[in-house]
Amino acid sequence: MRSGEQLTRLLRLVPYLSSRPGIEVATVAEAFKVTPNQIIRDLEVLQFCGLPGGYVDDLFDVDIEAVRDEGHIDFRNAEVLNRPLRLRPAEAASLLAALRLVVDVAGESDAAASALAKLEAAVGGDDDRVSVAVAPSDPGHRAALSEAITGSRTVRLSYRKPASPGLSVADVEPARVRLVDGYSYLDAWSRARGAWRSYRLDRIAAVEVSDERFDPRGEPPTGWFDDVPERLSLTVGAEARWIAEYYPTTQVEEVDDGLRVTFPVASREWAIALLLRLGASVREVSDAEILADARARAAEALAHYRDNVE
Repeated sequence: MRSGEQLTRLLRLVPYLSSRPGIEVATVAEAFKVTPNQIIRDLEVLQFCGLPGGYVDDLFDVDIEAVRDEGHIDFRNAEVLNRPLRLRPAEAASLLAALRLVVDVAGESDAAASALAKLEAAVGGDDDRVSVAVAPSDPGHRAALSEAITGSRTVRLSYRKPASPGLSVADVEPARVRLVDGYSYLDAWSRARGAWRSYRLDRIAAVEVSDERFDPRGEPPTGWFDDVPERLSLTVGAEARWIAEYYPTTQVEEVDDGLRVTFPVASREWAIALLLRLGASVREVSDAEILADARARAAEALAHYRDNVE
């Protein structure tokens, strides 16, 4: 008898026996299409089941000797299952954290907010030990994007780029909103770039949902830069090993006194900036053009220093 089959039967036996006091073992065996001996073995397991804790009042009560000698079953104390379950502190903390996260991400979700309020009332909502850090974003933007995703409607985004003045504009086909490391992102197909892109919701300044519909392009990539074709391999010294953990990589190889790391390159500007940051720690670069651009930028910067000295 497989344990999975027995577990399923045990779960069905509890309500069945509770509602039929004094039932014959043979009758139960016929109902469950097993032998009487199997029902007795099931009862031997059930007598040690019930609520967590294992005290007498927590377990099901069944007289195994009477079952064997007289052939009938009196299954008692099953009402323990009707007692309200109590959450342990760790369980309550986990639920609070998850619900607060859902409320922050879902925005105007009455169901999530109601569940959170009830749980906080039950365990105490003033406890500062449970906190969830999620970058704030406009609930109206989330609602508009959710509507556009559901209706397969194109969207015009106005958003801020790091270290860039003003706002950028993109016409996109939205696919999903997801949470990564405390930030909410919109995954969408960029019409200008002809590729999947991710936009942080807290950097979006405006969302305009159009009447134009689009045919969904399937699921966007599940990992960062999965759709980026360009790759850059750097061989660096041991002092720069940190880059393999700090940036997304596709391959990491041990070499003499260092690493050879391959990165997906979504922006050549990022690649050039990385080379300038690493400086003399870089021993080899797979892309000659990126290397040349980095050298030119470095020479330009040094020229400013020389001009200031003179």
